[in-house]
Formats: sequence, C-alpha cells, structure tokens
Amino acid sequence: MNVGLWLAYGLKNLRSGLKGFYILLTCLTLGVAAIAVIGSLTSAIEQGLTEQGQPLLGGDVEFSLIHREAAGPELEYIKTKGEVSRVATLRAMATANQQSTLVEIKAVDAAYPLYGTLTLTGQPDVKNAVAAVAGIHGVAVDELLLGRLSLEIGDTLKIGTTALKVTAVITSEPDRISDGLVLGPRLLMTHEALQSTGLIQPGSLVTWRYRVKLNEGSNLKLAKSITEEARSKFPDAGWRVRATDNAAGGAERFVERLGYFMTLVALAALVVGGAGMANAVSAFVTRRTSAIATLKCLGLSSRDVFGLYLTEILLVGVIGIALALGVGAVAPYLLKYFAGDVLPLPVATSVQWLPLLVAGVLGFLILLAFAVLPLARISTIRGTHLFRNHLVSEGDATSWGWYALSLAMLVLAAALITAMSDNRQITLLYLLGLTGSFVVLSILAFGLLRVIAVLPKPSNILLRHGVTSLYRPGAASFSIILALGLGLSLFVTLALTDRTISNELKAGIPEKAPAFFFLDVRNEELPVFRDALNKQAGVSSVGNAPMLRGRITAVKGVAADKVTPEPGSAWALRGDRGLTYAAQLPTGSELVEGQWWPEDYRGKPLVSVEQEIAQGLGLKIGDTLKINVLGREIEAEVANFRRVNWRSMGINFVLVFTPSALASAPHSHVVTVEMDGGDEAKLLNTMAATFPSVTAVRVKDALATVGQLLGQMLAAVRGANGLTLLTGILVLAGAMASGLATRSYESVILKTHGATRLQLLLAFMVEYGLLGFVSAIFGILSGTLGAWYLATFILEMPWSFSWMTAVVTAVVAMVLSIAAGLLVTARALSAKPSTYLRNE
Repeated sequence: MNVGLWLAYGLKNLRSGLKGFYILLTCLTLGVAAIAVIGSLTSAIEQGLTEQGQPLLGGDVEFSLIHREAAGPELEYIKTKGEVSRVATLRAMATANQQSTLVEIKAVDAAYPLYGTLTLTGQPDVKNAVAAVAGIHGVAVDELLLGRLSLEIGDTLKIGTTALKVTAVITSEPDRISDGLVLGPRLLMTHEALQSTGLIQPGSLVTWRYRVKLNEGSNLKLAKSITEEARSKFPDAGWRVRATDNAAGGAERFVERLGYFMTLVALAALVVGGAGMANAVSAFVTRRTSAIATLKCLGLSSRDVFGLYLTEILLVGVIGIALALGVGAVAPYLLKYFAGDVLPLPVATSVQWLPLLVAGVLGFLILLAFAVLPLARISTIRGTHLFRNHLVSEGDATSWGWYALSLAMLVLAAALITAMSDNRQITLLYLLGLTGSFVVLSILAFGLLRVIAVLPKPSNILLRHGVTSLYRPGAASFSIILALGLGLSLFVTLALTDRTISNELKAGIPEKAPAFFFLDVRNEELPVFRDALNKQAGVSSVGNAPMLRGRITAVKGVAADKVTPEPGSAWALRGDRGLTYAAQLPTGSELVEGQWWPEDYRGKPLVSVEQEIAQGLGLKIGDTLKINVLGREIEAEVANFRRVNWRSMGINFVLVFTPSALASAPHSHVVTVEMDGGDEAKLLNTMAATFPSVTAVRVKDALATVGQLLGQMLAAVRGANGLTLLTGILVLAGAMASGLATRSYESVILKTHGATRLQLLLAFMVEYGLLGFVSAIFGILSGTLGAWYLATFILEMPWSFSWMTAVVTAVVAMVLSIAAGLLVTARALSAKPSTYLRNE
C-alpha cells in the first residue's frame, strides 16, 4: 500500500483545477454546510443562554409563586442565600385617550436588576423613572404601548384605579425571555404603584418572583444544590425554583427542537446529495477510463489505481468539507452582526467545535459510502479499454465487500447522528424511514426498468428511442430515479408539512370562537360583570368558570421531578397549570372512561384528567395526583378521563376537580364572550373603564402571537425546501453527467445515420420526461407517507393531503429532469463525428 504515491498522484492531478468535480464538490459542501451551520447556530444560542443565564434569569436562583407572596420561614430561607430582588408580574388593562390594551406589568424593587442592564430612554435611571412625584407614580413602558394608546413621554395612563405617568421607554430588558410567552407590551413600575392599582386581590393571577444573588458568588453547582434543598425543605411551598441553567427553558426547548428538526432535514439533504456524489464519481471514472487502462498496462494493480483515485476524491472532499466548516464556523458571528439587534436570544460569538467536528465526520462518512461503489468499477477496466472503449460494456463486477464497506460507512454515520441526538428513538425511526425509502425506491426503480424492457415498443421512432434509452447498457436511469425520487420525497414531505402547519394556524379560530377571555373576575363581581357584558351590542353568549393555578407535585405517590412522562405530556409537569372545579361535565369535553361525580358530591377530592395527558403520565382510574394550590397540598383520586375539543377555544382545563376540593380557596373566574357582529374595540374600552381590575385577552391577538412562533418554524421548513430542491437539481445534473461520454458517442452514431439535432433533442426530452414522471410518482408516495408520520407523531397536528402539491411536484420533477438533462447533455448534441471516428 503506497500511500505516498497515491497522495502525490492525487495532488498532481488536482494542479490542473477542479474541472469535473464541481457537482461532487457542491453536493458535499451544501450538505455539510447545512449541518454545520444549523449545529453551530443551535450550539451558539444554547451557549449564549448559558453564559447569559444570570441576567436572563435575573439572579443566580429564582423562587416563583403564583397567587401569593413568600412569607415566614420561606422568605427567611430565601434571604439567607444572598441579596434578594422581589419582582411581581401580571397582565392587566391599560387605558388612555379612550382606548384600552392588554399590558404585561412588572413591579420591581430598588435591587432590580441584580444582573444585566435595564436600558431606558427619556429617563435613563430606573429609580427616578418609576419614582412617585407629587403623588403620581412613574412608569417605564414598551414603545409599542405608546403607539397603541397614542401616548408620549409625560402623558398619563390608567391601570386599575390609579393614574400613572409615562416617564421613560424601555429599550432593553435583560430578563425578558425568562417571563415566557408575552402577549402585550411591557409596563415597569414599583411595588407601591402596583398596590395602589387595586389589582392585587385574593386569587389574582400574579406571579411573585424572588431573584437571589448568592453570597458565595456565582456558582451554578451551588445554585442547583439550593434548588434541590428548597424543594426538599419546603415540599408544600408550591414554588418553582430554578437556576441559571434553566433561565429560558421555553426558548431553549424551542431552539433545540427547531435545530433538531433542521439537522434531520439537512442530513437527508446530505444523503440525497450522496447520490449526486456517486453519480459524479461514476462520471469521473468514465472520463478516466483511458488513464486507468494505461496505468494498468504500465503494471499498477487495481488496488493501487483504486487508491490513487480514491485519494484524489478525498482531497476534493477535504476542500468541500473545509469550505462547509468555514461557513459553519462564521455563522454565529454573521448572525450576531446582522440580526443581533432584533434577535430575542443571546448568541455566543465563538467557534462551536463539536458541531463542526460532527458535520465534518458525517461529510467524510457519506462521501466514502457513496464513492467506493463507483470507484470499485476500476477493477472491471482492462487494458483493452484503450481500444474502442465506447463499445466496451462497463459491466458490474463489484464484489459484496465493497457493498459491505459502503454500508459500514452509512451505519457509522447513523450511529454518530443518533449518539448526538437527545431523542434517539425519533432519530432512529427517521433514519429507518430514510433507509426504507432508499430500499423501496431501489426495488421499484429496478422492477420498473425491467417491466419497461419487456413491454411492446412504441411505433414512433422518437418515442421508441426515448423509451429504450431508459434501459440501455450504461444508462443512468436507475441512479436518476433513485436520486430524484429521494429528493422529491423530502421535497413533498416538507411541502405537506408546510401545509399542515399553515392549516393548523388557519384552523386556530373556529367559526364560533370566543372574541375575548376576561381574567381575574372576582366572585363578588361576577353577576354584575356578566350582566354588563350581556348588555353590550353584538354579545351572543357569555360563559364563565372558576380558575386557580396549581402545580402537580406528585403522580401516583412519586414526586413530579422523578416522573418520566411521554414527551407530549411532559409540559404538564413543568410549571403551574390552570385548574378549575365543576359539578357538571364541562361543555366541549367528552367522558371517555370512568364516571362523573354527582352534582352534590361532598366526599374526598376527585379529579378529572384530560385523556392524552393521563396516558402520557401513565394514569389509570383510581390513581392519585397531588396538586399544590396556594401552598396547600391536595391529593385527589382520578375519577375519569375526558377528551377535550381544544379547537373550540372555549373554557376547558386539563384538570377539573370536585367543587368541594377547591371552592373554599381564594380564586377568581375566567369569562368568555362570543360575539355576532358588534364593535370589539368599543366593548373592550367599555368593560375596561367599568371594571378596571379585570384583564381582557383578545383571542385573535393571542393567536397572532402564537402564530408568529409557528411562522418561524414555517420559514425554516421553507428554507429546507429550497435546500432540498437545489440538492435535487445537483444530483440530477450529476446523474446526467455520468453518462455524458456515452451520450456523445450515441449522438455521433445517430447523426451519422441521418438523425437531426431536433430529433435527438425530442428523443432526450421524452426520456427525461419519463424519468421525471416516474420519480415524481415515487416521491409523492414516500413523501406523503413521511408527511403523515411527521404530522401525526412529531407535530401532533391533523394531517391533510394536497392534490395540488402532488401535481405541482410531478410537474416540477418533469421540468427539472428535462431542463437539467438538456443542459448537461447539450454538449452531446454538438459532438463532432470526426473526433470519435478518428479514435475508433
């Protein structure tokens, strides 16, 4: 094994440039770059979230409670850990200039912020901005609020029963992400100002946060130990305790899932591109047939010739992977430079070595897997190929050892991507699906070509030539169908996934959805509030339900943090949940197992659980759930399971208790309003003026906020679609190029026998159109199956098939096949007979 000779020969051949390698180089670079960029950006954002954990969280440790403040031993315990900043957050209505809008209030103390910088314009010092002057408290607001209420700095607005003066505009808020989903513009004030508004009532949906700057200095290990200690020392506190490694849990999970999804798509594009690499290597071997034959005549063994050209291919691969990794390395810097000001997430500007290493290794494994088989043809080339080589069949004497080597490279790539994945089960299923598509397409393509070979031939000479060219010796039909079919499968999967998400967004508001949700309606004012709503023009229906907040602390006697639920149900254990009680089965729910309790039930606490969550938590009728409500532990027996129609947008909860379990706890009501016509803005302003302590959430506005997040996923899916389409074009071009020499020779022979260039062009169009159509059929079938699996089991959304997408896919496939085929084989039509006849 003369590796030195192989390397010297490869370097010498590359001195003349990369001509003939551009398709291989582009397919490899695109696939590896996609994986490297996605991995680098995901890793950079996760690192940024970790490095900025303290300002994002607002401290080293945060204790949060809903409805109530920490007091007594709980508060004393918090204060012993370090400097404490108390923050209260809630939603409320702001009114000014006869207009009303939902705002996100944050009440802070003098210690805020413990970490990071709050940037204001108008009045830069936060203490002065929120101070009371002449009995009027100041507030700093999001600039969006000024536009909604037609305000300027110095104007006043009303929150609850209190007038407040706008003194500053919030430019940057360090802990914004940690608050989760934000439905309205921010409004910053003091605790004294919040108390004066009258919004703080028993049962009000207020989150009290206690951020701690540790006495011992920043130490994640210490902070995590405090979270464990707090949970064990105060098991009934019902608080959520988190450290800086969970400062932006929701945002981090979104980044991880989107990055995971995009990585799988990029991996598929790399594998599809691998087919293009195989075609490019096949074309390379065809072009070098004379050189290979010459080297063998000079005494080199097939192993040495194989080593020479494999080294050359790997050197080209090094160039492509280096380019791809370079793009991946600078991706975080480019994102920070161009989108740092608008991106809501911190991005670490450093080279992310691990995802780059993974992308590089994957690139080499895929390159080897798809290069060794076409290179193995070298063993079939003899010295006789120097004479009349166009008439010598290439043959296929590839041994099973080469197939085993190629398969081993693919298995290593699959093992690497699975080992790096957080969800190995889904990754394995995805890879098995990709493998299944490859195998099925191979079988179908092989069988179809065999069937076409035995069918009666068309009488038209052009059709006959186009059909017989599909299965002629040396034809690239099999690789074209395989490569284009895989590419179109991914394209159809993503196109239908795009449709699924879009339909889910459009279906978010049913025909009879509530126009508003009103929160924090106190028990004593509920009758008056309902009566006032019924008098408003356009109101067709008013509904209400009691609402509390609580946290699941134990499932079947096991602490919640020790339970391992199914992925789709894990969210139920992560934070506080909305709870209610009811004597009758709520509207929009269907009892699927168990019995509903009698209306006058007064026994031990019972709970009704939404069916999917119950299955995810492994619950059965008679099991127990322990819930912490306002610091009080309630253990309830599971009485029944419900199927909930969440699309109705009505009042429904995952957990519904017997009235005797929760009715005595301080709580408020949530009220829904359905409208048939009428002026929503007028109703909102009227109710906000009459009931200033009640918070209104407009359903359309809330759905628009959620839709914006799903829109980001759509943008990613459409970007992946573009990558898939580009890769498919390159793969197709590679397949066409692999048979270019044979095409040129055939064109010369046919033109010598009287065929015109137009006739040859039409014959090529028939052949390429048939290839495109067949590939489209395969792509539609496997892509539809992939989209169904993704929608049903990953996105958990209703799946819908689109015939328009199918037809467009078929048309695109045929147009691409014809265009790419004609573009690549245009040189064959221009081949001069004299050049080939002299060589024969």
